[in-house]
Amino acid sequence: MKLTVLGCSTPLPKRDNPCSGYLISGENSTILLDCGSGIFPVLMDYINPGTLSAIWISHMHPDHSADLITLANWALNTTNAPKVRVLGPLGWDVRLNGFISNDASHDLVREVFDVEYLDDGLPSSVGEFTLVSQLVHHSVTTYGVRISSGDSTFAYSGDTGPCRSLEQLADNVDILLCEAGSEKPTEYHMTIHQAYEVAEKAKVGKLLVTHIPHRPLAGGLPDISGITAELVNAGDEWPVLPT
Repeated sequence: MKLTVLGCSTPLPKRDNPCSGYLISGENSTILLDCGSGIFPVLMDYINPGTLSAIWISHMHPDHSADLITLANWALNTTNAPKVRVLGPLGWDVRLNGFISNDASHDLVREVFDVEYLDDGLPSSVGEFTLVSQLVHHSVTTYGVRISSGDSTFAYSGDTGPCRSLEQLADNVDILLCEAGSEKPTEYHMTIHQAYEVAEKAKVGKLLVTHIPHRPLAGGLPDISGITAELVNAGDEWPVLPT
């Protein structure tokens, strides 16, 4: 399993860093986790969208989902484009269809995507991967996900404040990709120190801090004993290996 960061900016894309989008790839399958503003052209640098095994969407805020519009437009304007499987919160397709067609009787989204809804705690299979999505604590319906393949395990927080679900998703994973979108404690986003606390409680192998709207202290991430952590940037890659 390998993680590739396509973008991690919030709340708006930057020229060299789009909003949230992460590839999880294996020998036979590739999943796009979130599809935020500006992700599509970067995605095209790595993979033909039609060959994606699935797209998984944590929630429908634009910095995590806006380029679903572009993907739909790609599919509608690409001859013989295959249907891409998209898993997201209940009703994600209705919202997208309202934008691209404004016609409830003409479901363009289901013409171009295989539509699925996430279900709290229930596993899904995507190729060689097993995904377990769980509701986390955010201002709208939002999921985090735990992905396993063979002996490797990975978790992605989505956007969330501290919650028990995130600790469960992250329990003993090899890599936790955790958002830290707040400089001070708030209800719906993590701080860097809170991300460290989750990583410590869950005994993760490596913490990857993402989705920060600010830069950390000039010296980089805090050096906290027992926590191996790195700050992610667009273009970064990590193998997800058993620890």
